[in-house]
Amino acid sequence: MDDQLHIIIAGDKGKVFKLPCSKKKLCAIAAVSAVSFFILTITSICSFSLYTQNCSISNQLTTLQTKLQKSEALIAKHDKLTEKLRVNLDQKVARLKENNIKLATAFQQEKDTLISSAVEELNERSELIGKIINSIGIKLPDTQDSDSKHSGGLFIEEQDTSKDVLLFKADKYLKTIRYLPIGKPVTGGTVSSKFGKRKDPLNHRSAFHTGVDIRAKKGDPIHATADGVVLKAFRNGGYGNYVVIDHGNGYTSSFAHMQKYMVHKGDKVKRGQLIGLVGSTGRSTGSHLHYEIALKDKPINPANFMKIANLTPSSTSLPEKN
Repeated sequence: MDDQLHIIIAGDKGKVFKLPCSKKKLCAIAAVSAVSFFILTITSICSFSLYTQNCSISNQLTTLQTKLQKSEALIAKHDKLTEKLRVNLDQKVARLKENNIKLATAFQQEKDTLISSAVEELNERSELIGKIINSIGIKLPDTQDSDSKHSGGLFIEEQDTSKDVLLFKADKYLKTIRYLPIGKPVTGGTVSSKFGKRKDPLNHRSAFHTGVDIRAKKGDPIHATADGVVLKAFRNGGYGNYVVIDHGNGYTSSFAHMQKYMVHKGDKVKRGQLIGLVGSTGRSTGSHLHYEIALKDKPINPANFMKIANLTPSSTSLPEKN
């Protein structure tokens, strides 16, 4: 028989309660109590851990919400600033367009004025060049196509304006003048013997002078009177040091009795370019330049060409039409 324990509980009014309890029951109760305490402890620890995690998550959510609110405020501020910048940019673009229109209008007006002035000046110069060319009997080169074969297409009538006609006319004049030997090849020289019949300076017999003699100092520069290509540059008997330049359209110019020549056969030369020095080589009685102009190998009087303009070292061929 197991030993029993009696638990005596005394009440306030003197009542006594006796709870008989065996040793086994006490062990069972103790075990149950221990397990319950363990379970309660584990539950408390888990609850505390969950509570801590919840608090941490809550804090993180609060922080995120605060950041979100700040971000939304920044975005709203940025959108407002962007809209303001866009409005300002649109206004600037509108002002620039307006200014461009004004500038384009002003530029067009200035362009028209300049073109009008240029056309008037070009017309005056073209008339002057035309008079000069006519005064020496120069015929403008034919600008029509020499061969109309192997061509075709629809006929579209050209709408010529006065400006187009003037530019076409000036272009012909410029092309003619550029390759026309005009002016003096020696600056400041005087003509000592004219073109045509004369007495030969050495034997005093009647002869035909195919050019003009220009008196100048020995070593004075000689310049090309038009653009062209050097056909000859050599020592040519009685002509002495001799240069011939082909200017195209049948025109050539010749230079004789030079002290020395500074170009060679095949060289391209420009109007005003230095080609040699005045001398007295060959059949000559003194320092001078014998100057000839020929058209299709026929000598013509250089006097009319020389009186048009005085050629200086700074002179160049007339400007091309732009």
